[in-house]
Amino acid sequence: MKSEFRFAKYNINYSAWLKGVFVSLSVVLVFGLLLGNTIDPDSSFSVAITIALSIGILAGGYVAAIYSPRNHIVHGTLTAAPIIPLSLLAQFVRLTRDSADVSWLSLFFTIMLTISLASLGGVIGGRFAIARRSLIK
Repeated sequence: MKSEFRFAKYNINYSAWLKGVFVSLSVVLVFGLLLGNTIDPDSSFSVAITIALSIGILAGGYVAAIYSPRNHIVHGTLTAAPIIPLSLLAQFVRLTRDSADVSWLSLFFTIMLTISLASLGGVIGGRFAIARRSLIK
């Protein structure tokens, strides 16, 4: 198996990307699906869940960027890729169960916020990543 794949014109390191995705998805699954569905959306605890989700997505982008040899921002941004279909699936389940109204505009903005937080994690991770330069340079 190759250690990299191409996304657009960038080489993405599998192991760095998967480390970031693992961090992001574990936080989203634990806080979003398990804890988020057990609380009242109007309570103050829902704000804490939202903050935890935001920090988790940011941390996933950071982890992917810190372990990537190059293209830190792209590695961070791509950690949001598995979260987006998961959020769409959760909204379709809510729609079929008639448990709540689904605001598609809100879902769009949530997806954009997810991508932005993952990108910000990539920027921060790229800033603190170890410079892997050649000895010749």
